[in-house]
Amino acid sequence: MANPLGKQGPRDKPYRDALRMEVAAAGADHKLLREIARAHLELAKSGDMHAIREMADRLDGKPAQESMVTIDNKRDGADWTRNELVAILNDAKAGSNGAAKANGRGDGPDSVH
Repeated sequence: MANPLGKQGPRDKPYRDALRMEVAAAGADHKLLREIARAHLELAKSGDMHAIREMADRLDGKPAQESMVTIDNKRDGADWTRNELVAILNDAKAGSNGAAKANGRGDGPDSVH
């Protein structure tokens, strides 16, 4: 059944689960896991860039990636509330510094003209 809030729970990862079971079954000394790590290290030492990148990602973590979000908020004049329009006018009066000037009453502009 889908979550009505749209949030995802833990995803099934059968390969990861199978790999963890095999690592656990390999024994407490993790001899098999150490052999795999040694082979990975040898690949990296030989210049295999994929192996080098994978090793660096696991040791230092993947580098942060920049992302840009653009929000296009095109609204018709009729879509704005009175309070939003007043705030825009007050921002303009204040020199467009992002902070609306208080007008004494707080319910609208000081004057229309």
